[in-house]
Amino acid sequence: MILGIVAAVLLLLILICCIRIQHHRRAKCRVRRRSDEEKLYDINHALQPFGFAYDLRRDIVYSLKHAWQRGFGYGKLYDEMAPVMNMVIHSEPIYFEYDNRRWMIEFWKGQYGITTGAEVGIYVEKERDDEKDPEDAFYQCVTEEEEIPIGMVLYKNGKRMFQRDRKHWWLTGFRLGEFSWPAELMLEVSLTFPDFAMQEAFLEGCYYAGYQPEDFRVWYKRVCFRLYQPKTKQPSKYGKVFGRLIQWQNCHNCKLYQRVTKDFTRTIDKLDYLMQAYPRIFGIIIKTGRIGRGKKRHGPYRKKSG
Repeated sequence: MILGIVAAVLLLLILICCIRIQHHRRAKCRVRRRSDEEKLYDINHALQPFGFAYDLRRDIVYSLKHAWQRGFGYGKLYDEMAPVMNMVIHSEPIYFEYDNRRWMIEFWKGQYGITTGAEVGIYVEKERDDEKDPEDAFYQCVTEEEEIPIGMVLYKNGKRMFQRDRKHWWLTGFRLGEFSWPAELMLEVSLTFPDFAMQEAFLEGCYYAGYQPEDFRVWYKRVCFRLYQPKTKQPSKYGKVFGRLIQWQNCHNCKLYQRVTKDFTRTIDKLDYLMQAYPRIFGIIIKTGRIGRGKKRHGPYRKKSG
């Protein structure tokens, strides 16, 4: 009787393995058969509720201009809580006063869950509160009329990863499956201001943060500089030990992503395969890092039926 039970269990395990292997084979065949337009549509359909999309040409995930995050602001607490969302990043907030309001332009680079990326965000204080220090105030996202042209180039160990240029309020780019330490990355940024008064106010904020005039290149109303090692004090709510633990998890997830999708070289094919064969691993991508900030609002990813 015992031998019979053992044999039945083994037979069941073999049957499950065969079913899974066959399922994965069919998924791989579907990926190879489907067009890029079909894949891109399904991927962006899954990412859109979280405020993001995939750019096939640049091979990055990026934030949408009219993402739901635009209705929310930004404050120092978000940077302090970053490790909880699997983000180990350098942040550089620049505070300045312009047009009788307090502004913050912040720059980020580092590891966002299973992605390596960078961001530039522009925010303004909705109601002036002189009792609070600028870094303790909560800022709203700027309106469409207040957006400015932003350019960014992200380098890793001297090699360019991607480049983006657009008039925006929150310009971002994230490379999937890439693991990095923030110190390996260098962010090159350009900002084009609407007038010289705002440009001068921003530069004054940079000088207050610790930058020197020689750190910038200025052409007319355009300012360019590079972020390698932040000048401002980094949030340390969770400490270096917790950060290293999160990075270990991020590295593990990146390796898992690469191992499971090793039969494909393009990101669009890898993502399409994960959505069909491993929806839980696809869920890791959209539930961690900056993308994951929307998971409580929209819930976890579920594979479409049919």
